[in-house]
Amino acid sequence: MLTTEFYRAPADCGLVRTGADVPRTPMRALREEVHDILVGAPVAEARRTRDPRPIHRALGDAGLLAPQWPEEYGGRGVSQVAAAVLVEELAMHDVPDLLHTLTVQIVGSTLLNVASPGMKSRHLPGFAAGTAFGCVLFSEPQAGSDLNILSTRAVSDGNGGYKLYGTKVHSLFARLADYGLCLARGENDAFSLFLVPLAQKGVTIRPIPGIGDDAFHEVTLDGVAVTADDVVGELGQGWAIVVKTLAFERTGLDYYVKALRWYRAAVERLEGHTDRLEAGQHDQIGLAKLNARLLAAGTLVRRVLTRLDRGELNEDEAAAAKWYTTELAAEVAWWAAELDGDRSMTLDDPEVDGVAHPLDSAMREAPGMRISGGTAEMMLETLARLRLDSGAEVRP
Repeated sequence: MLTTEFYRAPADCGLVRTGADVPRTPMRALREEVHDILVGAPVAEARRTRDPRPIHRALGDAGLLAPQWPEEYGGRGVSQVAAAVLVEELAMHDVPDLLHTLTVQIVGSTLLNVASPGMKSRHLPGFAAGTAFGCVLFSEPQAGSDLNILSTRAVSDGNGGYKLYGTKVHSLFARLADYGLCLARGENDAFSLFLVPLAQKGVTIRPIPGIGDDAFHEVTLDGVAVTADDVVGELGQGWAIVVKTLAFERTGLDYYVKALRWYRAAVERLEGHTDRLEAGQHDQIGLAKLNARLLAAGTLVRRVLTRLDRGELNEDEAAAAKWYTTELAAEVAWWAAELDGDRSMTLDDPEVDGVAHPLDSAMREAPGMRISGGTAEMMLETLARLRLDSGAEVRP
């Protein structure tokens, strides 16, 4: 008799091997450490309030919030591949994960790679400890996918500092963030990147209505003061830095683990409907295809993270990972919705009163994944442009 156990995706999908017959490697031990903290963490409250900061602090106390960072900045110096188990465990425990993505994987990783030693020392330990948080201030009302046309200005104050003027939109977790990574034009029209303290005069943060669990925000900067010490990297080099920053966001890891979590939720839903698996092949084939694609996605993500560790990650590889994993996540979400038709849109998690079931969240979040961090169409355009320009053979 067929059971859903046959279709269960492995816990690691190629990232970290587990099981009674597998030796206890350092990576497996790292996963167990993270798991033990999350089991005792206030996850239900974080899901209800969409505020995971207490969980971040618990992980930070153990040096597990940014384990891939050097110890001097609050990490453990492990590889990107090893650190991926943290992201996986956050997803498997349904911890709101985007604040970690923003603070550690995007803002923090950018500082780690291009900031001055002084800026790293001032900010990275707080990010790794879960006592300070960051968000991204790139997109604008008229500049979403094409950041080249953004209009936020950095005007010299005559004393070595700058005043920022402009409006940023679609910023996630701005309400909880202490700093915003802001791209702005200088007086010579060149882009520069600033780490902006958000708790100051001239910063206004407003929520933008949406259907996702985590709200977008509009952030208005009206003469917001920043100093020369708040410049990330070299003045006028903001665009080159942002291109590298987007590569950190496009490893595919975050999208892959969500696809895996939603797949598991769908399999769990079928636990009580094994008659459907036996009655026809539709669900069997769907599960088998998604399982195979998850295994492929795990392998792809591991490759990308390995190349990131080696400093070899290219723009086309990051674009491929982002495109494949977001398309897969959307496919998993839509397939799961077909299990119970309209009922999939009104599910509550039986473990947490008043909190959406993971499959309900999937339906509302998956479409946006194909837009945020670069649309699916942009990823395909990037792949086509770079591969054709490289002279590589393109096969149908």
